[in-house]
Amino acid sequence: VYISGGNESYLNKFDKLYDAYRFSAKYFQNNLSSSIGKNAKNYLNGRGINDDIIKEFEIGLSLESRDDLTKLLVNKEYDLATLNRIGWSSDDHDIYNDRIMFPLYDVSGKVVGFSGRIYKDNGQNKYLNTKETDIFKKGEMLYHYHIAREECRLKKSVIVMEGFMDVIRASTIGIKNTVALMGTALTKEQIGLIKRLSNNIILCLDGDGPGRAAALKIGEVLLKEGIEVSVVTLPNNDDPDTYILNHGKE
Repeated sequence: VYISGGNESYLNKFDKLYDAYRFSAKYFQNNLSSSIGKNAKNYLNGRGINDDIIKEFEIGLSLESRDDLTKLLVNKEYDLATLNRIGWSSDDHDIYNDRIMFPLYDVSGKVVGFSGRIYKDNGQNKYLNTKETDIFKKGEMLYHYHIAREECRLKKSVIVMEGFMDVIRASTIGIKNTVALMGTALTKEQIGLIKRLSNNIILCLDGDGPGRAAALKIGEVLLKEGIEVSVVTLPNNDDPDTYILNHGKE
């Protein structure tokens, strides 16, 4: 984005969408760091997510009000039709209300979506994710990819997990050569991204039946690509997030 004559001009047809997500991420972070976010931050701290991790993963908070962010973006000259189309609004009101907000990034590190998690027992679905848009296609991305690249080079391996919370939890104990599939079946695009990180792949998926089946299926696909594959099998249906919480770093 560049500024010309006091008006924003966009070099790419999607730049305005990237700008909306970047602005929203900062807005959510400010909410969490203010007095409004005290209860949400206490919830995160109680689950072992400290301020350093909050900052590293740019975690934020959507407000209980139904249209704060929509109004802010409309004031920044985003039309309501666009906000509805990209999953920010529904019937001209905010989609995300009183949820802890986890930014989702493309491979270059641009925010392209969010996952909003409830932190109160209010009967709503635990997670609410951005729908796929022109810039958010889950099959073409791996969560944490832009941060993991250097760490994978140093460790000479990459650990593939299922969800973003698994990656965040692993980061709390210093394991950062991790990426997450974000709930998709492994795609050709993701295989290409993984091969750029390392030829030594460690699958650490959920320990339940579907997770074990996915590890077998993904492992076979990667072997056919000539990639060395190892598997960490977690007991008791644990995922990496719950396993680390229950058993600690060692």
